[in-house]
Amino acid sequence: MYFRFTLFNVITLGVMALTAWVAVKRFAWRLESNWPLAYYALLVVYMHSFEGSLDKYWVFSGIICALFLRFEFLPRPLVIMLRALEMIVFAYVLWRGAVLAFLLW
Repeated sequence: MYFRFTLFNVITLGVMALTAWVAVKRFAWRLESNWPLAYYALLVVYMHSFEGSLDKYWVFSGIICALFLRFEFLPRPLVIMLRALEMIVFAYVLWRGAVLAFLLW
């Protein structure tokens, strides 16, 4: 396992750091916060800039979870389930970023 200092790897590490920050702050912010949606907008830009880096179904499922959580009209058990699903998406982004940046695969 080694780290090659390239622009792609640095951007990938930035996306991973942003993902970890949003995952932690997701529980501190109110559900109506727009920051997770801004994060997902940047994630879509990253996904389209580097084709094949992230699976679009994972990213778009995270966007759907964030939208449902943003427009709070769901019962509490469904909110808990959507937060858990969003954490799974965050874990996927972190795992995939580690694979891409450190050539683990």
